[in-house]
Amino acid sequence: MDTCSGTPVSLTLGRRRIEGVLRAVGEFVEMPGTPGCPARRLRNLILDFGSACAPVEVWLAEPEPHEPLAPAPSPASRS
Repeated sequence: MDTCSGTPVSLTLGRRRIEGVLRAVGEFVEMPGTPGCPARRLRNLILDFGSACAPVEVWLAEPEPHEPLAPAPSPASRS
């Protein structure tokens, strides 16, 4: 697992938004899909939201090699 210097992250749940930092990037696992479909590659991340909660472990799907990464939202679109 690679530790990080605290890249900012945010989590939006309905109208509530909490801010935190990325603490670590872990390994990946291949999650089997439905029969006849390829497996999905999931990457492990550890997020720290400070006093809002304990560190959170999440698994995010990595894009397929042919899928471009989604652009980050601009600051103007965050309201």
